[in-house]
Amino acid sequence: MLSKWFIVPALHEEERGMISQELKRIERSLALAQQDLLTQARDWANWDDTYQFVQDNNPRYAEVNFSPEMMEEMRYQLIAFFDAGGEIYFLSGLAPDTNDFTTCARVADDCAWMARLIDSIQRSIDNTPDQQVFFSPGISSPAMVAITPILRTDGSGPSTGWLAKVRLMDKKWVKQMENVTGLSITIQQQPTSKAIPLTNIEGETIHAQHLLPTNVPAISILVGTQLNRTHYLASLSTIRYVLIWTVCLMLFVIGFVLWLMERMILKPLKALAVFAKQTSNEDSNQNSARLCQRNDEIGMLARSFEQQLGRQRKLNAELLNLSTHDALTGLPNRRLFDQRLQTTIHEMEALSQPLAVMMLDIDHFKLFNDHYGHQQGDKCLKQVAQALQKVATAHNFLIARTGGEEFSALLPNTSAQQAEYIGQLLHDTIDALAFPHLASPVAPYVTISVGIGSLNEGTDISPNVLMSTADQALYSAKAAGRHQVKIFTPPNADFSAASHDTSL
Repeated sequence: MLSKWFIVPALHEEERGMISQELKRIERSLALAQQDLLTQARDWANWDDTYQFVQDNNPRYAEVNFSPEMMEEMRYQLIAFFDAGGEIYFLSGLAPDTNDFTTCARVADDCAWMARLIDSIQRSIDNTPDQQVFFSPGISSPAMVAITPILRTDGSGPSTGWLAKVRLMDKKWVKQMENVTGLSITIQQQPTSKAIPLTNIEGETIHAQHLLPTNVPAISILVGTQLNRTHYLASLSTIRYVLIWTVCLMLFVIGFVLWLMERMILKPLKALAVFAKQTSNEDSNQNSARLCQRNDEIGMLARSFEQQLGRQRKLNAELLNLSTHDALTGLPNRRLFDQRLQTTIHEMEALSQPLAVMMLDIDHFKLFNDHYGHQQGDKCLKQVAQALQKVATAHNFLIARTGGEEFSALLPNTSAQQAEYIGQLLHDTIDALAFPHLASPVAPYVTISVGIGSLNEGTDISPNVLMSTADQALYSAKAAGRHQVKIFTPPNADFSAASHDTSL
């Protein structure tokens, strides 16, 4: 009776809590994947080249930016551009059955398979004319969709249309999510009337499913996982054995049995529960060490939980690194650079210290890619990034990759003249690489141009304006023939034309 009324329900409640926690962890991973897709869509949409493209002012945009390799590498099924009226402007995608790369300006012929997704996206634009992300029924499997207005790089308007990116949640994508979460995951789309959340226990295995809505009310997505009950069944078996033994001894040593039960069962279970709820406290780490030293099932549970927690922390650290660093070069990306820029400006203004920023651009990198190919271009970017990082490490400043061949540097407590010396050092360091670039009209090797902007002592200036000064200095370096270092001078200032997005 004690087991039936108290122990087993408590274990079942803990088991249900674990199921709910694992499903929520999968949902959090899906939410992170959605935000990552929205970030990628926003990076494209808040780009002057895209803004000009939708206005028919950038004829080579599609040729330069779209390829089947890019679509496959980024796991996009469809990228769609719409004009200000919500009508189709340009479509690019991979056919779900043949994986053929197609581009078109309307849903017909080779692009006929896009009709269902395009219709869903246009309805969403009509209902919510702002950035949004949602799940949508796909052709062969569900898909996640991110939509964002097309604006200039500095975020100014008006919007000239919308950009939508669609990522298929197919078996390959699910496999990647399983590697991230450490859980088995199933994702399928079903009619909402038949999609029912459930938790099914079969022997040592728990099958759990949770319902996620799509932008089509009649269709929902079932997200499921499979968990092992071995530890819980072992704990249940141990508890039942102890209870039977307690009954046998109750007539002789009832007091001793209650003490033994408290010492061997209830107290360790309470410690395990406290450990599970307070994993960040130092005391809980001490409790964890004591629990993990146990050789019984509770010790097995504690060790398993500690291992799972360690894996989760490692995955969180990896996800954080992926969101703030460039995957190709390993340098900080624009997101991290903009965060540091905002913070550093406030610090330097508070301390009345100078601040310098740089924008660096590889000269004629487009010609390099056309001449040597993108694989050699990636190799060039890596070597340039490594050389820049060595100088940044030696002089204690931040260097980030903020564009295709564009890098930005943040030099706190550094005047423009000091920054010019460092800029020249970066310039000479890249020259010393002597990386061949026979297609360059500047030199037979890879070179860079450097623009420097500065925040003087006591100056009140915004991140956009500060980066605009470096951008204009870089433009001056390019206009003067490239392969040189230029400092921004006030007569050239035009703060209304900032080309660096510092939105977080």
